Amino acid sequence: MFKATATTLLVLGAQLCTAINFSDWAPRPDLPKEFKPFLEALVNAAEARDVTTGYTDYFPADGMQTTLTIHCVGANGIQKCKEGFLANGRDIVHFPNTTFVVSNNNTATVYESQGRIEMTFPEPPGNCSQQYYKTQYTVLKTDQTVEALPNLSLKPEGQVYWYHDYYVDPPTQSTDIACDSKK
Repeated sequence: MFKATATTLLVLGAQLCTAINFSDWAPRPDLPKEFKPFLEALVNAAEARDVTTGYTDYFPADGMQTTLTIHCVGANGIQKCKEGFLANGRDIVHFPNTTFVVSNNNTATVYESQGRIEMTFPEPPGNCSQQYYKTQYTVLKTDQTVEALPNLSLKPEGQVYWYHDYYVDPPTQSTDIACDSKK
C-alpha cells in the first residue's frame, strides 16, 4: 500500500513540476523524434523559477529570446525576461500541438511549435487562463552539414540561437479564456 501511494505521489509531483504537457502533441512527419525530449528539457528549464544558468546556458553569448516586442539578448537579458514572465507567482504550462521543421541549412534548423499556454497565479486560488502561441526555435548545428541534425542535446550547450514567440494571442499576462485543462 505505501509503495503505491509513494509512487502515485512521485508521479503527481513530476506532473506538477513540468512546464510542458504533450496531450495535444501533433508533430508533422518531418519532425525528428529527438526534438520532443529536447523541447521538453528546454521549456521545463525556461519555466522553472529556480533554474537560472540551467536555462540561459542553452543560448550562446549572443543568443536571443523574443516574445512579440520583448527582445532579450545574452544570458543576463534572457534571465531578466524569464523573471518577468514568471512574476507574481505566475506558473506557465505549454501544450504544444502542431510542431514541424520550418527551415534547415548547414548551420541551423528552425523548428516551430504551435499550441496553447495555460497560466495560473496563486491568487485567487484556481485562477487559470490560457493563450495561443506560435514559437520558432533556431537550433545550431555541431556538424555543419545540411543533412545533420542540430544539437538536440538535453543539456544546455549554447545550441539555441533564438527562442522566438512571434505570435501570442491574446498578448496579455492573463486572459479571459478559461484553461482547457480545467473544463
